[in-house]
Amino acid sequence: MEQGIYELPLNERLRTFMRIEFLFNRLNTFSGSKDQWQIRTTIHTLLEIYTILARTDVRREVLADLDRYIIQMQRFQSMPNADNEMATNLLEDLNIIKDKMLSLGTGYLHPLRDDDYISALLHRHTLPGGKAEFDMPRYKFWLEGDPKTVKDDLNGWINIIEPICSGIEKLLWIIRESSEPIGTVANTGQYNHQIGKTAQISLIRVFLENSSVYPEISGGRHMIAIRFLERDIDGRFLQTEENIEFKLSLC
Repeated sequence: MEQGIYELPLNERLRTFMRIEFLFNRLNTFSGSKDQWQIRTTIHTLLEIYTILARTDVRREVLADLDRYIIQMQRFQSMPNADNEMATNLLEDLNIIKDKMLSLGTGYLHPLRDDDYISALLHRHTLPGGKAEFDMPRYKFWLEGDPKTVKDDLNGWINIIEPICSGIEKLLWIIRESSEPIGTVANTGQYNHQIGKTAQISLIRVFLENSSVYPEISGGRHMIAIRFLERDIDGRFLQTEENIEFKLSLC
């Protein structure tokens, strides 16, 4: 996430998507490194993504969202003042992603699940320090082996989850771009916003230039509450008494 932007998803589906996005960003950050500790971080992140994908039918949820946005873009194209080029390009991107999702099939995780090496790593994954060298000498042997083999293995495993992760990134981009941020003020560090009954909001975004405070966001079906906290001289975080200017986007 960009600096100074704070977000809160309002449903479990979006929370799952954003957790995967967060992990996939970390995966991409470390996956090109030759450093053993960063490779360990890459593997740990890969296992975290696998755990989420294996526990929840994320593929089905991605497909459902893709269908919804494809229909929206088709309707948007027929509007008199629509940006047809933008709608056409986005519609093409969504259909490409949908084709990839369909080609994955429901068993797309089986190559990871059935890999005995990944299975052994998963078995130790939830145990703190469970992948230490004395627990997994094979892991140490692999890490210290031929760098090309390590890279090829990593790329092969990452490629299994890449299509669905990239699809989620595109969906989240659409959600974030669906609403323009509006400037407002939190009086003495507190801001409340009433949500209309017909409004369908799944994501709250706060844009903040003031680096001396951060927002604590809570939201439900009818109300959004944001309070800005700062650190006092004793190291405690308390609600500021200043009026804080920020921008708010409800997506």
